[in-house]
Amino acid sequence: MTTLPIDSKTPTDLRTVYGSLQLAAALAPGKEVLRLLGDRGYTAQDIIDRAARCASVLASLGAGHGERVAIMLTNRIEFVDSFFGIAQLGAISVPLNTSLRGPMLEHQMRETDPAVVVVETSMLEVMRPALGAIGSRARVLVVGAEHPLDAGYVHYAAAVADAPVAPVAPVDQRDVAAILYTSGTTGPSKGVVHNHNSLIAFSEKSSWLAEFNGSDVAFTCLPFFHANAIASTLLPMLRLGGTAVITERFSAGTYWEDVRAVGATAINLLGSMVPILWNAPASAADTANHVRVAVSVPTPTADIYNRFEERFGLRVVSLYGSTDATVVIGTPPGEHGRPGYCGKAHPDFDCRVVDDDDNPVAPGVPGELIIRPRVPDIMMQGYWANPAATVETWRNLWFHTGDILAMDSDGWFRFIDRKKDALRRFGENISSFEVESVVLMHTQVAEAAVYAVPSELSEDEVMVAVVPEDGVTVDASDLSRHCEKLLPYFAVPRYIDVRTALPKTANEKVRKDVLRAEGITAATVDTGPRGRRARERATSESARK
Repeated sequence: MTTLPIDSKTPTDLRTVYGSLQLAAALAPGKEVLRLLGDRGYTAQDIIDRAARCASVLASLGAGHGERVAIMLTNRIEFVDSFFGIAQLGAISVPLNTSLRGPMLEHQMRETDPAVVVVETSMLEVMRPALGAIGSRARVLVVGAEHPLDAGYVHYAAAVADAPVAPVAPVDQRDVAAILYTSGTTGPSKGVVHNHNSLIAFSEKSSWLAEFNGSDVAFTCLPFFHANAIASTLLPMLRLGGTAVITERFSAGTYWEDVRAVGATAINLLGSMVPILWNAPASAADTANHVRVAVSVPTPTADIYNRFEERFGLRVVSLYGSTDATVVIGTPPGEHGRPGYCGKAHPDFDCRVVDDDDNPVAPGVPGELIIRPRVPDIMMQGYWANPAATVETWRNLWFHTGDILAMDSDGWFRFIDRKKDALRRFGENISSFEVESVVLMHTQVAEAAVYAVPSELSEDEVMVAVVPEDGVTVDASDLSRHCEKLLPYFAVPRYIDVRTALPKTANEKVRKDVLRAEGITAATVDTGPRGRRARERATSESARK
């Protein structure tokens, strides 16, 4: 174990989350290692000082070694303070998607049973009822509150301002560091358990892909509750002495302006961002940036791949990875990417493409990707409080990704489709099971099937086929409002198809392949493009009522 002395009594394991912060302080003293657009820059020592006071407050509220602390914050410095403060205590971070509400939020809170919740004041309207619904024991630390709070709720700013510096707890790299929720397929979302070393390995594989170095400025507009912002941007920069720049969200109108302003050398492009940027009017300023590499998932299509690189003056690399497995496949350093291909297997992983019986298929033949690490503790340890799902995923001692890929004879992999019943929209994985559960709560719906249809840009649109209860008619507008109230904005179905029956197999399983093949028909109700504005509209209507 490589350690760095913090004081005479407590050495820090460098292969830990907190050790990464200490490493940054040693590698780049006085340098801004983090910049939040709209906020100032922060040195590693700034973050160490802030995290130590946050840790003190968290400990006073009941957070200790092995306890869970949920974080429901936007991309702001208090998220960083909390994340590293939790790591300093040896507690476990549970970042929550800020769009969660209703049953999906209750599930993740119930399963992890956090001792403390750090939440933004604007999200109390969804957090408070969730805590009540599950009878949570959690103390609540509220960021941004300007008014008196109920008993059990604490003002973050006031508490941290008066807090002493917390001591650094002894933490081993094999201790659990975080539980990151990812979409379920035939059940609710699953909590992916990462220890400290696997998060560090995640960051190292991200550095391998982008060929990061200490002079890089890595820019992302993805949220901190995603693995990308923490494991593929912030941690790599800390561990190399570079600078991570985080903005609140993707904005096509200001994206390149922001990239140029901060001097970014590496960027992350997810989902529909590539086609959106490509379809914007060309400008003489397109190449006026310092970007050398863009990590793009999915890979740009063949018709624009090379032209995208030329237009913006950068190199595109791609990958196959997941919250569970980290970066498994990627464009090898020094090689040019291929349109439609994820890359080659990282040297730390064995990767196979297999049939339904786990037998390898011939080169070029699609099959499920299964993987196995060659190095200890470089991917998840399992699913939190879900041993059955862990065992099922690791059957035959191989991790089953649930995705269909093909491997060419030269070792390059291309993504074909999802084997599992999941969807992806706005960069978020969506569980059809969880969406169906909410749709079935509507009083007019007897049966429901949620599935993907093609999006106008990239990824998926969410469609639901419903069968009415006997003697009633499904009001599509009312069903849409119902979903907006209980689902994250990215999971609300855009298309609603009311049917007399769902296609099924002989043993009564819904034939989603038939529904997907039928797609959008003349009878399908289009509720309009989905996004944050729909969520804001639903929240506003709810407040008026």
